[in-house]
Amino acid sequence: MRIKMKNNGKYLKIVLLTMLFVASINQFNFSQTDVQLLRAMSSSNSQTINVAIGGNFITVGSFGAQMNERVDQFITRIYNEAQISLLQTAKSEIMANEIQNKLINYGLRDIKLKRISGETLKLDLLMFRTNGDYINNPYLKNDDVIIFPPVDMERSFLSVEGAVNLPGKFQFVEGDNLQTALELANGIHPAYENVNEVVINRLSYDGEKEELLKFKITDKTKLYIGDRIKVRSEDTGRKDLKVFLSGEVHNPGYIHISKNNTTLRDVINRAGGFKPNADLNRSELIRGLNVFNSLFFSEEFENLLMSRMSNISDEDSAIFFIDNKLRFARGNGIIDFAEILKENSIDGNFLVQDGDVIVIPAKNNLVYVYGQVKMPGYIEFHKGESLDYYIAKSGGKGELAKDEVYLIKGKSRSWSEVKDKDRIEIEEGDYIWIPKVIPRTFDYYLNRIASFSSVIGTIATIILIILQIAK
Repeated sequence: MRIKMKNNGKYLKIVLLTMLFVASINQFNFSQTDVQLLRAMSSSNSQTINVAIGGNFITVGSFGAQMNERVDQFITRIYNEAQISLLQTAKSEIMANEIQNKLINYGLRDIKLKRISGETLKLDLLMFRTNGDYINNPYLKNDDVIIFPPVDMERSFLSVEGAVNLPGKFQFVEGDNLQTALELANGIHPAYENVNEVVINRLSYDGEKEELLKFKITDKTKLYIGDRIKVRSEDTGRKDLKVFLSGEVHNPGYIHISKNNTTLRDVINRAGGFKPNADLNRSELIRGLNVFNSLFFSEEFENLLMSRMSNISDEDSAIFFIDNKLRFARGNGIIDFAEILKENSIDGNFLVQDGDVIVIPAKNNLVYVYGQVKMPGYIEFHKGESLDYYIAKSGGKGELAKDEVYLIKGKSRSWSEVKDKDRIEIEEGDYIWIPKVIPRTFDYYLNRIASFSSVIGTIATIILIILQIAK
């Protein structure tokens, strides 16, 4: 059985090679795709070839490759195998990150492919991955040698920014021109209009002088090492601008807007208006972290800026820190939502911005009572009812309840201690909190007396010393 399978393999190879030979002399009308397929089938039964890698790569040495394997496929395979092997040696996450950073430090451009025949090809795998031109990604041959160049992206680079699809920093290769750079950046971004000009910032050797050179976008001017290219165009405002609307409107979700021109009234109308159950008194527009979304406006940096020239006390600083943290996290717009739909109202004409969040909660016909009551929880709101009514509905005060009672307003979360029960107005969504008397043990009072006695003793000693000196 084994002999038969072995003979069948030999016969298949002979048939395939014969078909390839016939196709090559055009005796039959095989398409190019058919020929490539036959070559692939034939090579799959052949032995591997030897290919060497040298220079600045993740690993160097001789490796096996297939006859039908191209340079980029081979390099990617060897890289992935070496990467897995190296990462397996990492004993910590920090070590793994260090290895990962070193792995990316190799160049895909200016690669030399030396063949046993003496021929040397110059390859640009980054350009192949950009435009798919196989001239930069040929098939491998036996005893090929691939040599990677050293890479120094701090000195040997060119950069492209502005109205391109892939702005970034690229490895410089002698002979690069403006069109090469634009191709590496994946061309002009289609969102920009009237892109006609580029500016090249070119530094002198010592870095102390610069030239600003203007060229047409179609020029093929030669580039030099370290050139920084800016593809000029007015920034497009054609972006996915939107706000998020949730709660009691007919069509909640994302509402698309225009830049500096869409009002809050427009947004509510586009969402189909308020539902009957909308609580406009507790509705909010939140302008949050999108306002401070850059490195220079981190929360820590903002706190440093706000505190640098302050002259408030340590106690006030703690409160200010809380207030500033809330301001940074969510900047609320002071808006009366009940006025929004009125024509020409100031609140309705409030301009929304990309990233705003608008919350329209449902009416909360409840008051929450908690703290030192026997049954804390929600109680149905009844207009005009007193504080005692809600405390009684919660089972009354507990044994450790303090005398004071606090009313916390539902929208603003502002606190007020209830002094006159008959003069306060409780509204739906409010909170009533009753604090607790903290039990004190005999040891607590004993320690307080001891501390007080120590202070009195110290003062008495100082007075006696002063009297003795005065004599």
